[in-house]
Amino acid sequence: MSGRNNALVALGAAIVTAAGVALATPVSVLTVSDGVTEFVGSLTRGESLQYSYRQSIYQVIVFEELAREENGLRIQRVRSSDIRSVEYFGWKGEPARSDGLWTEESPRTVAVDSELVIRITPAGEQALSTSRWRVDLRPRFGETVVRVRAEDRPWVVALIEGAR
Repeated sequence: MSGRNNALVALGAAIVTAAGVALATPVSVLTVSDGVTEFVGSLTRGESLQYSYRQSIYQVIVFEELAREENGLRIQRVRSSDIRSVEYFGWKGEPARSDGLWTEESPRTVAVDSELVIRITPAGEQALSTSRWRVDLRPRFGETVVRVRAEDRPWVVALIEGAR
């Protein structure tokens, strides 16, 4: 083999290796699955995730603001128009009124959860969203139970799965 052929083979191998590394590079995603259907959306470390739902006792919308930390999700604060739905969390702080909603920060002692388990209800109006995407749970999954996880997946897998 000539020196030129060796150089071309080496260049080809370098391109294939670089492409393989790029395709296998892990990206941070949020997965929502009922075991049959799966939603995959991008969720970088520290990025905000909002879980909103109609609270069944007081019949008001509650916004749980979460963020990806370590290998899971941690609730950072809760907001609602009804102070009772905020107090329902049992945190020791004082809810404050801001932009027409009662808000309370979670204590730092609230654990990071590796997954959230959500029962989708007929009147729950449940949704997960970031600044880039939103998934309404009942229309997507029906009335069932879903598992919500912050994961790292190879870039090409997340792309194929349609990560938003």
